[in-house]
Amino acid sequence: YTVAKTKSFSESSRVLHISQPAISKHIQNLEYELNTLLFYRTNRGIELTPEATLLLSYVEKAYNYLMIGERELQEDKELTKGKLTIGIYPYLSIYYLKEKIMDYMKHYPNITLNMSYNNNQVLLEQLNKHILDFLVIPGDFKSNKEYKVIELFEIEYCFASSNESLSKTINTLEEVLSNPLILPTKTTKSRDTFNKYITSKNLSVTPKMELDTTEMLLTYIKEGLGISFLPKKIAEQENLFIINLEEQLPKDKVCLIYNEDSQTNSSKEFIKLLNEENL
Repeated sequence: YTVAKTKSFSESSRVLHISQPAISKHIQNLEYELNTLLFYRTNRGIELTPEATLLLSYVEKAYNYLMIGERELQEDKELTKGKLTIGIYPYLSIYYLKEKIMDYMKHYPNITLNMSYNNNQVLLEQLNKHILDFLVIPGDFKSNKEYKVIELFEIEYCFASSNESLSKTINTLEEVLSNPLILPTKTTKSRDTFNKYITSKNLSVTPKMELDTTEMLLTYIKEGLGISFLPKKIAEQENLFIINLEEQLPKDKVCLIYNEDSQTNSSKEFIKLLNEENL
């Protein structure tokens, strides 16, 4: 696992505190037992063979699963120590779950909390590899043999700006789209929701700005550069002026996704907290 991740015998030796010749011998023995070449030796170092890449996908999952077991043994029932790693969109942690997170950290101040963000596909892969304890992400997911899915709440979207008079004079979607638009980038879930909605109306748009983060989006909306499509809760908390349209805008489900067989005490308590009341 370490050799495959570092792609270096010398770096693996440093990480594992084992001599480089011993590591080379271990790899040779493994290749002999599997009757498979795992690494290409080159002047620049080592590279994984296709067989090693396949094997690593299983080894990494098993390794992280063992780490969960180690964490479970180290954590006590009172959670005076431990670690929790969540896959979550930043705006969800700030505008929707901040009170829950603060409450959890207040009750369990010695738990180390890590929050990680990426697109849904990457987060699901990391959950499958046991890198993440659970996910809180937008999307339409269903429970299956690998994951348990619980719908926590819905995101209600709106169009909003920092111009109060503008918000009072616009009534239709066509009027919104005639103004400069500041939108999330195409890789985000909210932009995907926006695009599907616009397409369903047989319309198309060319945004004035496309931004990666909610922080950047809010900065330029507040500078008066245009209208944005964003969660209504964010617009309300940031004191933006919401444009009330005649038609209803789409919504996104936010789901809690986890593997029931790989939860430690720290993650079980957080999941319990999320399910205590309707968000």
